[in-house]
Amino acid sequence: MWSVINRSVSLRKLDRKLIARCSSTNDSYGLDKIKPLPVPDIVRKPRRLPFLKSIYAGQYDIEVLTYPETLNLERFKDLESRVQQVQHNCTKIDTVRQLGLFGMSAPYPSSGLNLSDTEIARVSEHFDSNTFKCVFDHTLCVDIIKTFGTPSQKSKYLPLLASGAVCTLHVDTVTSTLLPNESWELTGSVKNSADVFLLFVIGSKAYIVEKDKTFVNGENLELRHVVVASDDVMENVNLTKIIQRGKLYTCSLLTTLLKRVVQATVQNLIPKTRLSLKLRECDSVLKIISKSLINIYTLESMIYLTTWMTDGFDDPDIELESASIQLFARQTVDSILIDLKMVNGRSSINQNFSTLCNEVEDLVESLEGSMKLANFISSRGVEFFNKSDYEENVSFLTTAYRNIMMKRNEPSLKYGLQQFLHPALKHAANFLEYDVLKFQFIINQCHAAGQLSTDNQMLMERLSTVIIYIYAMTAVLGRASRSYCTGIRFCDYEMNTGETVVRESCTLLKPIIEELMSGKYVATDSVYESLADQLLFNNINRGQTET
Repeated sequence: MWSVINRSVSLRKLDRKLIARCSSTNDSYGLDKIKPLPVPDIVRKPRRLPFLKSIYAGQYDIEVLTYPETLNLERFKDLESRVQQVQHNCTKIDTVRQLGLFGMSAPYPSSGLNLSDTEIARVSEHFDSNTFKCVFDHTLCVDIIKTFGTPSQKSKYLPLLASGAVCTLHVDTVTSTLLPNESWELTGSVKNSADVFLLFVIGSKAYIVEKDKTFVNGENLELRHVVVASDDVMENVNLTKIIQRGKLYTCSLLTTLLKRVVQATVQNLIPKTRLSLKLRECDSVLKIISKSLINIYTLESMIYLTTWMTDGFDDPDIELESASIQLFARQTVDSILIDLKMVNGRSSINQNFSTLCNEVEDLVESLEGSMKLANFISSRGVEFFNKSDYEENVSFLTTAYRNIMMKRNEPSLKYGLQQFLHPALKHAANFLEYDVLKFQFIINQCHAAGQLSTDNQMLMERLSTVIIYIYAMTAVLGRASRSYCTGIRFCDYEMNTGETVVRESCTLLKPIIEELMSGKYVATDSVYESLADQLLFNNINRGQTET
């Protein structure tokens, strides 16, 4: 009996020793730091019509208005835990490398994190602005190799880039020459940086170059007849969709920086007084702060509605959505910074506030120009309208009745948007539908009159303004309704924000839509054009006379 007990005790001690030895061995080999099992991938639906382009063609995708969730529960929990690790830790490249964030978009077999666009945008919110530039370029390089690289290039370079070997992107900065042995020779210079690989995109080809093959000349890297083997060349490279997704990451960081600017303004306002009145009690100051927050909320809603499109469907077309977000960001950032600087006062702007404003302005400069974006949005929308063969299956009498009601400024609501939102947003949904129907009526009216031309830039600019705010109202109303229906904290504020955004957007669009529907914009634009032509003509003649 006692021998059996002693034997069992000795076995327990031996097990404890083995367990302790195994645990210490695991620690020594770092097995406790093994990456967790990958979370399930997002299930993508078949390709569907692009949302904003379809509005030009007389349609409106109701599902977009519901602001669907992109992530399942497991991916959402994984994202929140990752965001907690990233917060206040991504100010150095080494920290980013340790967290594996250089492989955010790389697939699991290549030691990447395989994050979706929604997750990358969410993580990008917490980067330092300087660190973001490095990670942004690197992520684009990973996407290029993942999309256009050969299997051998993917197996060779993706694990290296995911592990933290930094790669920088250079577009049309050097020249390439084809050699007789089917290799390529690159010549030129680029700015020096702390990278390991360089990815040069010239036309439809991309070249992967190791930094060791270049020569450091001060702040520049010189490529002196660098030979790139055919194995390191990618064919048929198209950066359009990759750049469009990248702009979403930039705008997501922009929203965080704007929040910090608002927070710095609030901290400065609390102790201040003017004319024996506390600034925090002034109605005009409170309105500026609230309006800034509403614009940030609107921009954020547009970003994550677009990432749902990129993550949820095969081969999504988001070029209008991405351009609309950039143009809206440019317009709102300018107004936010001007208002907040006025509230702070020129003489009392501290170093922290000034630094944040400079970071915001530098980030905005990386976006496309306002005029280019406005012309691009409507030009692509009009091209889609001309190619579309969609015809609504309604009778002639129904169409005639709708046109009559439209001219009376009482459009017949055919989409019924209010049915897909919370009942408290009924009136806001109706105002949104009014603007959508008026916009589609204007497109048909201009087409029938032969004025719907992409060369008419003033018309294109007006149409782009209307479509941007339609997208903003759609995103905000959908997000607010979903928050209220699911019971998210402070959802009542979101409902008020949604109604405010719709009210102010409709006020802004009303004169533009009236001009377009009545045709007054033709006379107005002709006056502007004649005055400018006369001014230019006089200056040209004066210059010729002086010479």
